[in-house]
Amino acid sequence: MQKVYNVGLGNIIGNGLLAGFVGVTVMTIGEKIEQCITGRPSSYVPGHTLERLLGLPQKPDSERFLLNHTMHFGQGMIAGCIRTSMAVYGIQGPVSSFIFTFIRLLIDQTLENVTGVGALPWTWPWNEQVIDILHKAVYAFVTGAVSDYLISRNYPHIKRD
Repeated sequence: MQKVYNVGLGNIIGNGLLAGFVGVTVMTIGEKIEQCITGRPSSYVPGHTLERLLGLPQKPDSERFLLNHTMHFGQGMIAGCIRTSMAVYGIQGPVSSFIFTFIRLLIDQTLENVTGVGALPWTWPWNEQVIDILHKAVYAFVTGAVSDYLISRNYPHIKRD
């Protein structure tokens, strides 16, 4: 028998944008704390990726602060809709957030590399790979927790399989 889930697309998008915003905010705070400890500079790859996607002229990092945050937060919020869709179909909990970590990495790497802005992640120093995966995991687990909470609160008939 086929399950029917009565959750409108607008609700998935609204809950997903909210969950993604919370996730990307927590990830960004974690990144800033990590950067204070490690001395790693801020990355402007998201801003330059959006610059290429929009066909804007290339400008230095110092002139891409707003564009950088637009891409950083926008991408995280939109990806939150994927995780909320997972929650709606009963794909919830830590395992789904673990899977979502790599979906988020795939989105990043696809956009960054198709535009020619990024480098393939396996060419990065290993410590940069670990840092990126950890930050994306923070994003994925926070976004997942918020998505799961919003869906279970608003749609109690949806249960994990």
